[in-house]
Amino acid sequence: MKSDKKQTLVMIGIVLLILAGILLYITMSAPKVYENKEFSTTVTKSTTTEKETVKVSYPLNINTASVEELMTVEGLTEKTAFAIVAYREQVGEYSDVSEIMNIKGIGEKTYFKVAPYLEV
Repeated sequence: MKSDKKQTLVMIGIVLLILAGILLYITMSAPKVYENKEFSTTVTKSTTTEKETVKVSYPLNINTASVEELMTVEGLTEKTAFAIVAYREQVGEYSDVSEIMNIKGIGEKTYFKVAPYLEV
């Protein structure tokens, strides 16, 4: 009888540890989304050695954002930011954020990383 109670308590303890681990994982892996907040960031342009301070408010509208603003999104490189703007200029305005996956170099992994920071 006592061994049944011990086994039950051990099992409850294991379940609680597993639940704590799951909650910790979910908390640590959730993307950081900043809505309607302004941030200042320093962007170095490759064409000059000057540094420029860009004020950014997330989520960024990909139909109006500049290359410098897009480069502030973690996961977007300068090359990718240029490609997003070039695509917009060639094809026209984006109707959905998922359209950035039409750009070479932006797959599902990158898209899911940057999508919370972008809007149309």
